[in-house]
Amino acid sequence: MILALRKYISRLPEKIWFRAMLFSVGAIAAAAAAEWVGPMIPYEADLELASGSVGDILTILASSMLAVIAFSVSIMVSAYGSATNTATPRTIALMLADDRSQNALSTFLGTFLFSIVGIIGLSAGYYDDRGRVILFFATIAVIVIITGTLINWIQQLSTFGRMNDLIGRVEQATSKALRWHGEHPFLATQPPVEIPEKARPVRCDIASGVVTSVDMKRLEETAEKHGVTVYLAIHPGKLVYPARPLLYLSGGDADAVDPQPFRDAILVEHDRSFAQDPRFGLVVLSEIASRALSPAVNDPGTAISVLDSGLRCFEVYAQACSSPEEPRYVRVHGPEIDMADLFTDFFIKIARDGAGIVEVQQRIQLCLLALARSWPDIFSAAASDASRNALARALEAIVYKPDIKDLKERSQRVVDSRPT
Repeated sequence: MILALRKYISRLPEKIWFRAMLFSVGAIAAAAAAEWVGPMIPYEADLELASGSVGDILTILASSMLAVIAFSVSIMVSAYGSATNTATPRTIALMLADDRSQNALSTFLGTFLFSIVGIIGLSAGYYDDRGRVILFFATIAVIVIITGTLINWIQQLSTFGRMNDLIGRVEQATSKALRWHGEHPFLATQPPVEIPEKARPVRCDIASGVVTSVDMKRLEETAEKHGVTVYLAIHPGKLVYPARPLLYLSGGDADAVDPQPFRDAILVEHDRSFAQDPRFGLVVLSEIASRALSPAVNDPGTAISVLDSGLRCFEVYAQACSSPEEPRYVRVHGPEIDMADLFTDFFIKIARDGAGIVEVQQRIQLCLLALARSWPDIFSAAASDASRNALARALEAIVYKPDIKDLKERSQRVVDSRPT
């Protein structure tokens, strides 16, 4: 429950309603504070015309912002639908967390509420002459903010929800997760070792779901408290069910330890997330490519763009692996990312759906060659297996002999790059 609450709080900035609420509260406070700030002015301001016209300005703002909010919401909903139909529904979470669209919608809503509160205050005689002057200058400041937000929002609308925008968002989220795992191998714990035969399994006590987060600090503290060693059997993104062990306990009086605190350190939810699960990002990228390669769409260019994005993601991981941080937790042995699984999630699925498209198969072999030659210790083994797999699929679908010969030569270069 604590881990779920902490994750919920950490996700609040990604919620549209949360940022809109903050902007709205700030706008209402600004409009209400004008009367309190007025008496602090040490002189009489000679701005009767300006302060008298503030009501008209606020009325214009209120009516225009209501229209802008309705327009913006319709545009965002349309973009979400377009992303679902052209890419994959899994990209919606990244679009909902977009900072610029949230800031725009929140600013528009905050301006609307600022105007409404200001109009109500003026109609009720809440402001004196000084308060009206302060409200006038606050309105001018709001107009400046709205102008900048509108310019930024118009620029955002030119790319929001487009294919390149969606691929870029998924690439950024995937690269972030892969970079963290490269810098913190084994989830910042000790390397995996063989689990003792008498180690006690701790199984999932709820319905099946997906591991989205592991609180390593809490696992370490609980293990230290009971004098046991923890062997994690799962990784973020793994499907768990009541019969599957989450971890194993060994040492001390492991059989008498209450397993619930260890279970509470592992958050199981219904849907995967990009945060600690790099495989999910690669799966989403491959889904975009698969949709593009479907007969109904037939867009190999998008699949090639996805392959280039995936290549950059793996490069980020390799660069992060070159300078890993020291393990933070000594009583926990974490799992290792299987590079073969990552390549299967990404390259093999695209190779399957693009088996008969020569340019896609060529780009797959080129990306595998780039990884195998640039970082052979990390990628060469998995790249060789993926290259053979992709070639086998292509040979069943491509009949033109020069293309077959070219793909065989490309695949052989990938295989030859594997250290002997």
